[in-house]
Amino acid sequence: MKIRNLIYPVTAFCIILASCTGNDKKASEKTTTTDSTVTEESSTIDTAFATETIDTFNTSGFSTYAKQHAKKFDWSRFRMKNTWTDDSLLTSPFHADKKYYEAYGRFLKYSPDSSHFIDLDSYNIDIRKDKTGHLVGHEIGPDTEVSLINKKTGKKTRLIFFGPDNSIEDGLWLDNDNLVLMGIKQEDSTKTAAVWRFNVPTNTFYLYELHDADAAKKIMGYWRKERLKDVIQQ
Repeated sequence: MKIRNLIYPVTAFCIILASCTGNDKKASEKTTTTDSTVTEESSTIDTAFATETIDTFNTSGFSTYAKQHAKKFDWSRFRMKNTWTDDSLLTSPFHADKKYYEAYGRFLKYSPDSSHFIDLDSYNIDIRKDKTGHLVGHEIGPDTEVSLINKKTGKKTRLIFFGPDNSIEDGLWLDNDNLVLMGIKQEDSTKTAAVWRFNVPTNTFYLYELHDADAAKKIMGYWRKERLKDVIQQ
């Protein structure tokens, strides 16, 4: 939070001293924020999702599934643990043919204005349409990569790359500038339900966590299988 110093003409030293003391006090205060802003001291902030954000989450199939299978799963219990800006995200040209959209099109997550989309699956599972028109897929490997594609520039940006102990179950857009990825992260042998919020214009991440091992265990991998239930696994 930036402090604006307002300088007025003064004639008495005591007034100047009082003004300086007040400014010093303000500068020493820790900043606070909602879940949609960046702060200079993010590690000290314990921020919950805004009501509007939770309402958007509740429209997703993942939210319904999580609440049905993990009794203590509650979006209001998530807290922001970290935020960072990454200007070195891996980018590459994106060229996709008709077969790509035939295979992955229904699973892509488009921004409201359709200028971007999230690719949750193509790195991890090879999906193709067979002669009968059915989607057939097989796992490529245990790792997970989630990419953001900018249709205007033809660029693909890697947002997340995980090993097999982590997962991204689903993703959605809050608006044209903000997306979220929902999944499970592991740290020090402990699995945690997590949400990565990403602001596209600033390359800023916000990590929210729900420290409930039972909820994480009941969610990891299961919703992704449900989301891809129309794909015949081989």
